[in-house]
Amino acid sequence: MAPDLPSLLVDIKPGIIDLGWGHPSPRLHPFDEVKEASLKMFQKGDNSPLQYGATQGFGPFLESLATFLSRQDAYLSNVDPHNLFLTAGASQGLDLAATLYADSGDTVLVEEPTYFVIEKIFREHSLNIVGIPTDENGIDTTALQDLLKNGLRPKFLYTIPTFQNPTGSSIDETRRKHLVDLANEYDFQIFADEVYQLIGFDKDTSIPMMSFDYGDKVISFGSFSKILAPGLRTGWIHSSKKVIDKFSDAALTFSGGGFNHYASALIKEVIDLGHLDSNVSNLKKEYLSRAVQMDKSLSEYLGGVVSYSFPKGGYYFWLKFPEGFDSDVFLNSAEASGVSYRPGNAFSESGKFSQYLRLTYTLFEATEIAEGVRRLSMAYRDI
Repeated sequence: MAPDLPSLLVDIKPGIIDLGWGHPSPRLHPFDEVKEASLKMFQKGDNSPLQYGATQGFGPFLESLATFLSRQDAYLSNVDPHNLFLTAGASQGLDLAATLYADSGDTVLVEEPTYFVIEKIFREHSLNIVGIPTDENGIDTTALQDLLKNGLRPKFLYTIPTFQNPTGSSIDETRRKHLVDLANEYDFQIFADEVYQLIGFDKDTSIPMMSFDYGDKVISFGSFSKILAPGLRTGWIHSSKKVIDKFSDAALTFSGGGFNHYASALIKEVIDLGHLDSNVSNLKKEYLSRAVQMDKSLSEYLGGVVSYSFPKGGYYFWLKFPEGFDSDVFLNSAEASGVSYRPGNAFSESGKFSQYLRLTYTLFEATEIAEGVRRLSMAYRDI
C-alpha cells in the first residue's frame, strides 16, 4: 500500500485526545454481527445485490427498514416502505436534495449554529445561506416568521431537529408544528437531518418531523453511520410519496440505479437477524455512560468556568466559556496540552460563537474522556 494514501477519515495527531471528531468508537462496531449477516446473504445464493438496484432502493431492504423504524420508541409506528428512499448516507442524500430543490443563487436557510459540513455542501451548489437563530428549544420559528414576513423567500430550510449538532438541543413540539405551517404558507421544503433521532437516552425523545408533515414539505434524512457503521455509507430518506418519486426520478439514480444496492442488501440481513435493534440499544447505554463521564470530568476540572446542558441523546456537549474567551485562539494551547476540540465558529460564518466549543463523547473511552477534559482544564488555566 502506498504510504501516503490514507485509509480512514479520522486523522488524529499523535499524543492528542481529539474530542472534536463526531465519530463512533471503532470498538462499538458490531463486526461479528455484520459478518454473520454477510454469510447469511451469500448462503442464499442470490447474486442480485451485485446488479444495478431499483432507483428507489432495494425493495426487501426498504421493507425491513420500515419494520425496524416502526418498532422504535423514538420513531413513527406505521412507516410505509413506499415512503422511503435509499441513499449513500445522509450527506449524499442532502447533496442530492440540494440539487433537486434549489438552483445556483437561490436562498436557503440553516440553523445558527449548525453542522459545518452542510454549509460547505450548500456553498458548492452556489446557494445563498442565511442563518436563523436558535435557543435551548431549537430553531427560533418566531424569528424565522419575521424574516419571511419581510420578504425572505428560501427554497428550503435545513435543520437538525433532535440532539442538534453542535448544541445538543431539540426543537420542541410547538415549534415543529409552527415550522411546518411556515413551510406551507411560504412554500419551502424542510430538510430534517434526523441522524441522531434513535440515539436518545430516555423515552422522552422528540417525535420525528414526519409526524407533523402535511403538504409534502418535510424530507427526513436518516443514516446507518450513527446506528450501525459509517463505513457502510448507507442511509435513507423518509418523506411523502410525491417527494420520494422526485428522488427516484433523479438523473443520478435513473442512470446508475439505487445507491449502495449491495450494502443495503447486507443491512437488510443485519435488521432481520435482530442485530440492529440490539446495536442501537447498546450504543445508547454506552454513549450515556460516556456522557456521564464527560459531565463528571467537566464538573471536576472546569466547574464554575463553563456552562452547558447535559445532552439527552446524540453525540455532543456545547460548552460556553467566560466573556473574552476565543476558542479559535485557544485551540493551539489546547493541542499543545494534548487535547483538541471543534471551535464554536466552525459551526457558523457569523463569528458569534467564539466563546463556545464542541466536545464529542462517542469516539473515546471513558478514561480517555476524563484525561482529555483534564488536559483542557490545564490548558485553560495556563492562559
